Amino acid sequence: MAKISFTIIFAFALIFTVISRTSGAMMTDDKCSKVLDPNNCDLTKCRANCIQQYHGIGHCIGRNPYKCICIYDCSS
Repeated sequence: MAKISFTIIFAFALIFTVISRTSGAMMTDDKCSKVLDPNNCDLTKCRANCIQQYHGIGHCIGRNPYKCICIYDCSS
């Protein structure tokens, strides 16, 4: 009886997880990105500039030298 209960609970948890992830994937937010500084990235400055200019989130990506990329809503 315990194995059946565990199996049922596990199955419901798995189904719930799949549905929640799928519904999140269906909601498409139009995101744009812009390179703010291709030669250097100071994370604090990158985030501050991105928020100020585009109301987005700045990230340092790539390899040395890192690039400052701003991810923001295209509709903004």
